[in-house]
Amino acid sequence: MSDINEVIKNKKTNLNPIWIMRQAGRYLPEFREIRAKNSDFIKLCLNESLSSEITIQPIKRFNFDAAIIFSDILMLPYGLDQDVKFEKGLGPKLGELDLDKIENIDKNEFTNKLNPVYQSISNTSANPILNNKDLIGFVGAPWTILVYMINKMSPKKNLSKKVFEDKKFIKKLFAIIVKFLKIHIENQIKAGASIIQIFDSWAGLLEENISEY
Repeated sequence: MSDINEVIKNKKTNLNPIWIMRQAGRYLPEFREIRAKNSDFIKLCLNESLSSEITIQPIKRFNFDAAIIFSDILMLPYGLDQDVKFEKGLGPKLGELDLDKIENIDKNEFTNKLNPVYQSISNTSANPILNNKDLIGFVGAPWTILVYMINKMSPKKNLSKKVFEDKKFIKKLFAIIVKFLKIHIENQIKAGASIIQIFDSWAGLLEENISEY
């Protein structure tokens, strides 16, 4: 059992493991070099070789105790056939949401579309540099994913309260998101992720009483 796993379980460890959220990110010049040549962020996440290389970069530089797979929480709506792209200065921009289409997507179709992500995890977990180190996978929490899917952009940029008015629609979409998040988590673990982080970036948008949902 790794020290990080023990820390997560609130156990005593021989050392304090160090890892950085979003460590495969903007602060590394070697990452920025790759990013400059790959303007399509989603395609970069789906590039098995480059995704694995980016994941390992912080380990090579700083010998952290864990690597975090280079991916994004919005790979889930992408796997559900909602268009996802990132625009400079705006951030994520999502396409129209077709609930009827999404309801007909099955586990195999979803898994196949995101297979490059899982293959990248598999390739990275097999890298000798991660010997005795954890590989962290992640997902967005259901509410956060729902906000992105129905708002079609970050609520930091713009959020219309009208998107939450159709409660029947929200309940259906929420159930679909939960179903496929479980699949996405399971697939990452099977591929070699030893820890899964769950990001609920927009939980602060929830009202205190959400029983109506």
